[in-house]
Amino acid sequence: MNVPRVFLKCLTVFLIIGLLTGCWDRNEMDELAFVMASGIDLTEDGQVEVTLQIALPTGIPSSLASGGRSVKPVLVLSAKGKDGIDALGKLQTQLSRRINLGHRGVLIFGEEYARHGIDQVLDTLLRSPESRFNSYVVTASGTTAKEILNSTYQLESIPALGINNLQSNDFSFSIKMDKFIETVSSPELDAVTGAIRIANKKTGSETFMLDKAAVYRENKLVGFLSGMQLKSFRLAKGHVNGMKLSVDMEPPKERYKGTVAVQILKSTTKIRTRIRNGMPEITLSVKATAQIISNDTTIDFNKAANLQAAEEKFSDELQKSMTSIVSLSQNKFKADILGVGRELHIEHPFYWKTAKTAWEELYPKVPVSLQTDIQIERIGRMQANPNVQMK
Repeated sequence: MNVPRVFLKCLTVFLIIGLLTGCWDRNEMDELAFVMASGIDLTEDGQVEVTLQIALPTGIPSSLASGGRSVKPVLVLSAKGKDGIDALGKLQTQLSRRINLGHRGVLIFGEEYARHGIDQVLDTLLRSPESRFNSYVVTASGTTAKEILNSTYQLESIPALGINNLQSNDFSFSIKMDKFIETVSSPELDAVTGAIRIANKKTGSETFMLDKAAVYRENKLVGFLSGMQLKSFRLAKGHVNGMKLSVDMEPPKERYKGTVAVQILKSTTKIRTRIRNGMPEITLSVKATAQIISNDTTIDFNKAANLQAAEEKFSDELQKSMTSIVSLSQNKFKADILGVGRELHIEHPFYWKTAKTAWEELYPKVPVSLQTDIQIERIGRMQANPNVQMK
């Protein structure tokens, strides 16, 4: 046995292990500025303005503040630059701690910046090793990202946490950064984000509203969905948490408004494609199950005929709304937000090879037929009332 050779091998192994240990790249907590949310806007002179909402250690918890005085739990800073990196560099010069994006839960695009195009931001996100790809992307509606991040939110000490919770609860449309980047960079599908605005500004109890969805074509914002259109889009995408629909079932009466409301329990969407004479034809099928949560009519839904009539009414309303969404996406937005191109790629890959480069021009011309069906599985408790006429 060659003892010197064995000793040399062991020494080499220990030296390599020694090189792998240690904290040469450590970052102490008190040396970092933790960004909870960031926003990007376009200025009037064409520059990029980056806003950061940074958690202050003196504000967590605020009860520990000296003298019993309330300490603002966040610091909001903004800086302008020729691009995002330039603006971040200027922000760093204002901070005694190094900017850390590892805790960022929300990225907000100002409306003007989003309409101008977000290529620079995508490049920064893809290159930055600190970016959290499970954070949410939202678009400001009628305002700037800077104004959103400078607003207060009474239910959370850190406003960014409020926005993050609103998105994670899925009561409106939400999308995370990894999915957003994947969608924007794909020719098969156009991106949609939640849209945020500030409500109750003048009442002193301002709050955030996420009651719209922002539609992108390639890398630019082209419009918004709201109201029943947003609900139908969420339903088509399976984002049905807490969703409620209401229809008029009969004319209003003295004691009854004639409306019935349901809560959507689950939904499924199927897209079927076929090629005829060199052109694709699409069949979009949306099905959902629901339960009745309000019956302000004289109708007895214990009777099968009445229940079927309600299902048909809700299905018809969904049909109208889905028709509106398809029309908007093809004629106004010219954005494939329903994923028709993706299904076409899956079902007809050879056709997609020739169609994908011209899909933006081809999609508005594709005929789409719709099938909608809402089934009511639960009617709830129906109280007998001698003054109610049971149909």
